[in-house]
Amino acid sequence: MKKDPIGFETLNAYVDGELDTAAAAEVARAVAADPALARQVAALSRLRSAVADSVEAPSMTVPATAAKSERLTVFAASIFFALFVAGSALVSGLSDRDLRAGWLERAWALHHGWSIARGDTQPALMLSEYTDAVPGTYVPDLGASRLTVVHATVAPISGSRQALLVGYKGTRGCKVSLVVFSGGRALGEAIEPFSQGRNHAYAWRAGKLAYVILTDTMDPKRFRQLAESVRMTSRRHLPFDHDTQMALRTARDTSKPCLT
Repeated sequence: MKKDPIGFETLNAYVDGELDTAAAAEVARAVAADPALARQVAALSRLRSAVADSVEAPSMTVPATAAKSERLTVFAASIFFALFVAGSALVSGLSDRDLRAGWLERAWALHHGWSIARGDTQPALMLSEYTDAVPGTYVPDLGASRLTVVHATVAPISGSRQALLVGYKGTRGCKVSLVVFSGGRALGEAIEPFSQGRNHAYAWRAGKLAYVILTDTMDPKRFRQLAESVRMTSRRHLPFDHDTQMALRTARDTSKPCLT
């Protein structure tokens, strides 16, 4: 049976963090598959930040006369109209600037849109096809960290721009995503951390490509070391050297099993 389309109220609740885990996961999967929804989520997020930073709600009292009540109604309507116009401008003006502002949300949506319980059966064959969608991508072998590629796909990240998503599964429940897309001029060559709660991500630029590695299951210290190693190999386009492989194996063997 065809599911009802996701409406504005649901997207707004998703951006505000008001949905339960199951509903949020469903919206994340839909956003990962639909660039129009992704643009709406990015616009709502930016609008919410802009309103929080620049709009201070006026103190309101019960109007003593009909004239005062009318003035308040007109004032409230003008605020709503201004916010509506701002939101429309954000939705219609998405470009590289908006990609720089919304790429992390989109990357997380892609990460949450696949499951290690439903891994693909022939990821190596898919990788050989999908990497052509983002020329110059280097997909590292993370076997030293006991991580195996089980998922690969190409999905929109902004307008017609495509991102390669590679999903890795660990032997102890770990889930790691690598997202690669062209652009990333807002990123530097140095690794940049983005963490909130158990969600950890690192991003960097290698040549003309942006790389983002994400997890919500792995030990933070181990993941940091993994991210730095992936950054190094993405810039060199070479497999890990012996010392790096040994360090990744040690980090895996001495860390706790991943969260589920």
